[in-house]
Amino acid sequence: MVRRRDTPDVLRFAKSSMTSRGAPRVLRSAACAAALVLVLGCETVSLAPVDPPVLEDLGPAMVRAGNSEIWAVLDFRFAAGNIGSDWLIVDLAVTAADRRSARVHRDGIFIRTPKGTRIALPSQEEYLSVHGQLQSALRRADVASSPMWAYFPASRRQCDFQFFAGPGGTTYNHVEVNDRRACGERLVFRIPGGVQPGRWVVGIDLEESELRIPFDLT
Repeated sequence: MVRRRDTPDVLRFAKSSMTSRGAPRVLRSAACAAALVLVLGCETVSLAPVDPPVLEDLGPAMVRAGNSEIWAVLDFRFAAGNIGSDWLIVDLAVTAADRRSARVHRDGIFIRTPKGTRIALPSQEEYLSVHGQLQSALRRADVASSPMWAYFPASRRQCDFQFFAGPGGTTYNHVEVNDRRACGERLVFRIPGGVQPGRWVVGIDLEESELRIPFDLT
């Protein structure tokens, strides 16, 4: 069962003028996959705009968050099992709220550590410099990850952010989502001092709002 909890202190909405071919990937699955039938019962997923933002528990190490512009699903199972790692690895998928569209910028996605430090995604150049070192962890993340696409309407076409790519690959600085399109990727963050237990937050800054997705590592 999906459990919704109101988290105004962590999920902040603000209308403002604010400003594997080697690449991490999100595992794809058909909507209402067999592993999720008991959870969703093949129900129709409604992703209406919400204000204030909400956070929903989807099961162990997976949450869905939404605001007036977008909905996002975060799978942090691999991160939860790799405390102490130099890299925090999570799967993130984003779609627009019903009858909305949004542009997600690469530099608008970040992680906030339990100590409050904001860490941006590594550049493509930095990713390429550690590409070989990350392959073992990314393969293990494939095994640990859970299907995410079933938590979006089945009619939404799936795509990749392509914020990262292996040697010779193509990357983009932003991706467009709407109520017919959902995009995602496996994200990696270099964590000085290693991944530690505590409350972490994935942040997504948009043109008209911001979404904060808290999760706990123990």
